Amino acid sequence: MNSEKTPLAVRRAHLVAECARQRGDMADQLNLLKAPVERVNGAADFLREHRKSVLAGAGVALGVLIARPKPVLAVLAAGASLWQLGQRALPLVQRMMPAVQRVLPIVRARLQGHLE
Repeated sequence: MNSEKTPLAVRRAHLVAECARQRGDMADQLNLLKAPVERVNGAADFLREHRKSVLAGAGVALGVLIARPKPVLAVLAAGASLWQLGQRALPLVQRMMPAVQRVLPIVRARLQGHLE
């Protein structure tokens, strides 16, 4: 009878250890999610504290948009174009980053040799 309980006890101990490991992994993943939420809460607190200034800035921006729409729209169009360019270039930069990280220490070493 004791020999039947031994494999069950071993299996139970293994399952308890596995559950503990999974709880630790879940806690780590939840901690990674907390940082962006805390930043959003910080921004909301900032906006609540500086509500008058934010509303005044929004009013000035709206006034400029009403008074001079063409230059504002030109700046917005340029900003949108830069955003699109950045979105298209980002995958290329991400693909090139490992090569840059391999070459960068070599370039630094050569530059330090010339500067000394």
